[in-house]
Amino acid sequence: MRSVELFAGAAGLALGTQRAGFHHEIVVERDHAACNTMRHNQRLGFAAVQGWKVLEADVATLDLSDVASEPDLLSGGPPCQPFSIGGEHAGASDERNCWPWTINATRILRPRAVLFENVPGLLRFAEYLDYLKLALGNPGLSTPGVDWREDAAFLRAALDAKAMSDPRYRISVVKLDASDYGLAQARTRVFIVGLREDVAQEWEAPEATHSSDQLMTDKWITSSYWDRHNLARPEMDDAGRRYLRKHNRATSDIFAKRLAAHRTVRDAIGDLPEAMPGGSPGIHNHEAAPREAKVYKGHTGSPIDEPSKTLRAGVHGVSGGENLVDYGAGHKGKRYRHFTVREAARLTGMDDEYQFPGTWSDGLKQLGNAVGVDMAAAMGKSLARVLIN
Repeated sequence: MRSVELFAGAAGLALGTQRAGFHHEIVVERDHAACNTMRHNQRLGFAAVQGWKVLEADVATLDLSDVASEPDLLSGGPPCQPFSIGGEHAGASDERNCWPWTINATRILRPRAVLFENVPGLLRFAEYLDYLKLALGNPGLSTPGVDWREDAAFLRAALDAKAMSDPRYRISVVKLDASDYGLAQARTRVFIVGLREDVAQEWEAPEATHSSDQLMTDKWITSSYWDRHNLARPEMDDAGRRYLRKHNRATSDIFAKRLAAHRTVRDAIGDLPEAMPGGSPGIHNHEAAPREAKVYKGHTGSPIDEPSKTLRAGVHGVSGGENLVDYGAGHKGKRYRHFTVREAARLTGMDDEYQFPGTWSDGLKQLGNAVGVDMAAAMGKSLARVLIN
């Protein structure tokens, strides 16, 4: 299936949808380091990125006239900073807001389906989200470049007058957590999905494959989690006690679908050797961070026996506490340290062969912005089923 990827970053979404059967004819990203990462892996022969035409360009200035129209999928992650809870909350008025160009690309390319990703903070901008659903649903009527409130009023009036958009899309909005799809990272993201009107089947969000309840069962009821890692079962924590009380009161549903346990930081990186300043032979990007780990209020690292907290890029470079591993109070040695780039890549679902040629800070920044590959693959497969049938 043909696809076009905008705002690709380090290719988390693109790698996931590629895994689902989409071939990206062009992949657009304006950040030089991220483009360099994709090109570097193409030169190395990494199979998934072969055949991608990587365009280092701003979507706002991109000429789409040479791109064959009606791809099966148009996907991407428009910059999230305007809508991030940790940002300036400027929303649509932020100069980094690229949704107008996304709507315009949808109008020009006429894809059979669209898949766009953003932060949960977008849901807080309810009026603007309603406009996005209206404009992405009717891109043939939307007017690029005008104030969004003016465009929203025009679109509503046009639809009330029975005007027909060409193309026209059925739009859905879902919020998913990557840890429910096998990623060892708790990363909640909002997806806007659209199906062109001539696609007969309806889309349904992918069902979760992993659960926190099963992880708690593996830890505190069967102890299989500790056995798997050859660890003595520790003293039960408060979360374990709360789960045990809930479990003892609950009635068993023998027909309930059995989900796998959420994957933890230890599950993802436990087989890697200790990172050294000079790196680890045979393991790409597994080099100790160039600075000491520091925690502060609200940013206290990711407990090793839980899915990691959401990796973050930070406004001025690599963020602090989210990108640390917390070994716990009983650990002998340093309790906290920074993730290596390879560890962060594993927490994002990247293959070990996928390399990051820049600095430690470059790699962590790219991964802090990346869509979890496993979640992207689940979304891609859910769309592929609709488009193929």
